[in-house]
Amino acid sequence: MFELGKDDILEGKADSIRRAIEQAILDDRLKPGDALPTVRTLAADLGINKNTVAVAYRQLQQSGLVIADGRRGSIVSGQVSRGSSRHAGNGSSSRQTLSVRDGNPDVAFLPSEAELRGALERMNVSHHLYGEQRNFAPFVQWASECFGADNIPVDRGVFVSAGALDLIERGLHAAGLTPGCKIAVENPGYMSSLALVRSMDFEPVPLALDQSGVVPASLAAALKAGVSAVLVSSRGQNPTGVATSKTRAAELRRIVAGAANVLFIDDDHSSLLSLAPYYPWHSGTGGHWLTVRSLSKFLGPDYRIAVATGDVDTIERLEIRQSVGMGWVSTFLQRLAYELLTTTSVQKKIVSAGLAYRERYEGLFAALKKKGFNVTGSAGLNLWVPIANEREVAERLFDAGWLVRPGRDFCVTEQSGIRVTCARMTAQQSLAFTEALVAVRGATATTLVA
Repeated sequence: MFELGKDDILEGKADSIRRAIEQAILDDRLKPGDALPTVRTLAADLGINKNTVAVAYRQLQQSGLVIADGRRGSIVSGQVSRGSSRHAGNGSSSRQTLSVRDGNPDVAFLPSEAELRGALERMNVSHHLYGEQRNFAPFVQWASECFGADNIPVDRGVFVSAGALDLIERGLHAAGLTPGCKIAVENPGYMSSLALVRSMDFEPVPLALDQSGVVPASLAAALKAGVSAVLVSSRGQNPTGVATSKTRAAELRRIVAGAANVLFIDDDHSSLLSLAPYYPWHSGTGGHWLTVRSLSKFLGPDYRIAVATGDVDTIERLEIRQSVGMGWVSTFLQRLAYELLTTTSVQKKIVSAGLAYRERYEGLFAALKKKGFNVTGSAGLNLWVPIANEREVAERLFDAGWLVRPGRDFCVTEQSGIRVTCARMTAQQSLAFTEALVAVRGATATTLVA
């Protein structure tokens, strides 16, 4: 039986378990027909809640990598072999599976080891003690100037937190929301945000999207339904790549003008990549709001730093709660981030990354559109393809050498699709993926949405 050790798991999260098992399947350490440990056994071995393992197993089943087989429990699907039988008739027995499901940025555009060492050498590494200034002033000033450049008011200053999801969670708590409150979220939307909303026992209310952003009638309906908060991404939206247009922003601003008791949060995760112009519609309306920006997409996910600005009351509540909890985000990390963000070579990489991500998105978007697929968006690290049977399509794509993420976890309603990470896809890979999806459509003519 396959064994998974604690070293394979990061903080016991379901995604970490799923990735470890997924990699074992791709490396042939787990083969078709092999049984996974029971949920109870693996949870006990790792010392974590069995619900976490159950979520990971469900994700693996939804992607088609694992199937439930009665008394045998969860076993590796017979369709995931990387041997010659899997590629029979395609003329290639050495073809490798390409994962386009993880949502990660291209490492080539992240700071190099040399740039990191250079930043460390330039840093003032004096100790930061209790009772001293909580944040590194130059970093806060840099963030404030970035917000200001996008016409986002910085009346109360900048709040520094340990990542975007941490900041969003703190914001919802600071607003005094309680279990059962309704939260409007994009549909499809970022699966981690949706998972956070559900884990906090809030009721997600779907917001429809089109090419220009959140559909105004959908937002108006959500507000009428009594939502306590609205969580969106105005550009580079995950999973679609939709960006809010200038005209749409003006429409949405008129709708939210009277919603003084609702907290509006914009997760602007792609900020410095400039994937699209930024048109804030949630800020400065007299109500409660936050604009959240992490460093993950241009410095790397492991920095765990995000900044936000918002209305005076919300920022003050965040500051008070942080001061009696974690206290502050490591000023060592803030100094390192500042040194990197003000390094010319890193700045050039960020600009290059934005250009590359737009080009790769547009290439895949155009290829899919040409073949009749109903895709919508402007630019992002991911692209959404609506389909009617995501699990079957994911299985068939895997059999063709492509590992995608089925879209159920991105949706509030019964909406089906797959998310494709295009951030690292070459033009040739975009065309190859499109042809693979066309082949799936041909094999299952009733599967794909027209």
